[in-house]
Amino acid sequence: MEPFLYQIVHLYAGRARLLNEHVARLHIASCELFGRAYRPDLKLLEGRLLREVERERYPDAVSSFVKIELFETGEENLYGVGTSLYAGYALRSVRPEVMTIAYDPPLETMSVASLSNHLVAQSLARTRGFDEALRVDRNGVVRSLGEGSVFGFREGVLIAPKGLPTATDTAMWEAARAARQPAVQHPILQGELSLYDELFVVDHCGVTSLSKVDGRPLPAIRAERMADLLERWVSVQ
Repeated sequence: MEPFLYQIVHLYAGRARLLNEHVARLHIASCELFGRAYRPDLKLLEGRLLREVERERYPDAVSSFVKIELFETGEENLYGVGTSLYAGYALRSVRPEVMTIAYDPPLETMSVASLSNHLVAQSLARTRGFDEALRVDRNGVVRSLGEGSVFGFREGVLIAPKGLPTATDTAMWEAARAARQPAVQHPILQGELSLYDELFVVDHCGVTSLSKVDGRPLPAIRAERMADLLERWVSVQ
């Protein structure tokens, strides 16, 4: 299979959300991995993304998602990857039970390799009776759940992943800071998960609150507010 990079763009109300940030991440990764810049015209790219939503006949009343695949040759593929049950970013009603898995792939960039890694980790978790896998690297740092990054609350402070690896992570951080929510960027460590009052995942769809981690129940108190902050922040950008 030819290697490629990808980003999944959230589209709603005639807009491709966080498109500049998605393109910036593809550009950085393409320069690093392919030695090739990626600088498309944003207006033209947004038009193509919206036309893909129309081609798929996705309903206007809810959010849609389109994947940008970028190949080593510079060729792009755009295709729809489904719709949401919600309009905009939202707290999803399903709260998964997850297990931590020590799974440290060599490449963290969103690529065909990282997609395969997510699927393998998920399969391992489901064979053990859990819904999803919370990936932990060799240093005990919690990395991701599927394609989403993990945020948490400790004593009222929002703990965001260091480096803010995705476009939606950055938007979540900026939304929290604009709302004057106490927040720090700090690695979430597997050995400290029991100290967290709440854990949730942020991805291109919205926010997912975790119900259990390795059998330990967690409440869902602040996640809905964080989803609301994210939606309000992105909708006015």
